[in-house]
Amino acid sequence: MTAWFGLTGAEAASRFDQSTTISTWLWDTATIVEEEQQETVISNLVSHHVDVLQLQIQTDIQLEVYQRFIRKAHAAGIAVHALDGSPYWADRNGPKLQQAFLSWLTTYQNQAAPEEKFKGIHLDVEPYGHDKYEQKKNMLWTNYQTMMLTFKDYTDRHDLVFEIDIPFWLYGIPYNNQYGKGNVAEWVCGHVKHITIMAYRDTAFLNDGVAGVAAAEMKLFRKYGVQGVIAVETGKLPEGNDFVTFYGDGKEYMYGQLEQVYQKYKKDPAFHGIAIHHYESWMEMK
Repeated sequence: MTAWFGLTGAEAASRFDQSTTISTWLWDTATIVEEEQQETVISNLVSHHVDVLQLQIQTDIQLEVYQRFIRKAHAAGIAVHALDGSPYWADRNGPKLQQAFLSWLTTYQNQAAPEEKFKGIHLDVEPYGHDKYEQKKNMLWTNYQTMMLTFKDYTDRHDLVFEIDIPFWLYGIPYNNQYGKGNVAEWVCGHVKHITIMAYRDTAFLNDGVAGVAAAEMKLFRKYGVQGVIAVETGKLPEGNDFVTFYGDGKEYMYGQLEQVYQKYKKDPAFHGIAIHHYESWMEMK
């Protein structure tokens, strides 16, 4: 493959980051509180060709901070989606957490100018991360499905994009409850039309790489008309998980692998972009 840096002309124009939607997550919202910090984040997003930012909602941060930041992002051509979620959103008290988020968002959107509004909601709710997942598995996935319908209804009514994150192995999770019987991934694809696959590997193809582990979900996306995004990890993970993240590999290597993933899926009707988790660790890469 041609070296990533130093490309010119047609080669540069065909790079994945200039040819498909690029998104990332910003979890530390304190990063955008100060004016200078906001300028730095926007500059970094622009220079890395980011089109969509998933920005975690922290309710102790003043609304004016979000308004200023989203206004700047809008001017730079970057859509900002409201990000939140935890495994406990699928527990018994989950509806209270969900409604607190939606209440905050409704208040914010009602006060914001058009160029200051969030364009969508992005949920990262992973029931399998719950500390009592094995004991509560059926309840957690049932509540998860109910939550999907709640957020779909809200986003439909408020003209917002509704996106979620799922692991690449979700098709292997069964359900048998009030919603019928089948696998969770297929049920989700029938109700959510913007899904990001957490295809966390550090190669495009080798050793069950990114392209390979994403294949099963991409097949479901084609079947159900889902707009799918393939995501990779850049954060430092516990020892023994090096194959799951590009941490320590450097941007040039990662971009080369992502270019291969893009070439594999660019003509796939279900493919709608690449996501890099997450902003902080991505910007720290050499």
